[in-house]
Amino acid sequence: MASRRHNGSSSSTSSRNYGLVASKIKCRCGLEAITRTVKNGENMGLKFHGCPRWPWAHVNPKVVDDLRFQVFERDTQVAEMEMEIDFLKEELKKVEKKMGSKEDELDDTKMELCHTRIELMKATRNEKNFSISLLVSWIVFAFMIVILKA
Repeated sequence: MASRRHNGSSSSTSSRNYGLVASKIKCRCGLEAITRTVKNGENMGLKFHGCPRWPWAHVNPKVVDDLRFQVFERDTQVAEMEMEIDFLKEELKKVEKKMGSKEDELDDTKMELCHTRIELMKATRNEKNFSISLLVSWIVFAFMIVILKA
């Protein structure tokens, strides 16, 4: 029953003003609401605030059909956009999964690179050690030749 009393309006202030000046009540559409009286039913005689545009029985049927078509077009656009969003979400999941595997692959490659650098450092160190050993052996050999000739 309460929905009948407020049909087409939204009361933003109380109907009881306790001696104060009541502010204007606005309808949901933004227009100033008008006071109406219930004409039949168990609430007959009760006052309520309603939209000044109600009832819309005097609207041209072609206008209503045009509005219905516009609503249908918008609903279709919304449905298409929702489908596109769902498709893009699925694509995003695939890309994120692929990105995760590529990140794992990158981590593995970095680890391999680190091990290769360590091996290179060891090889370089061994080569330097070998070069120093060779140089020392040549010096000892030269020294031995000098001692043996003398």
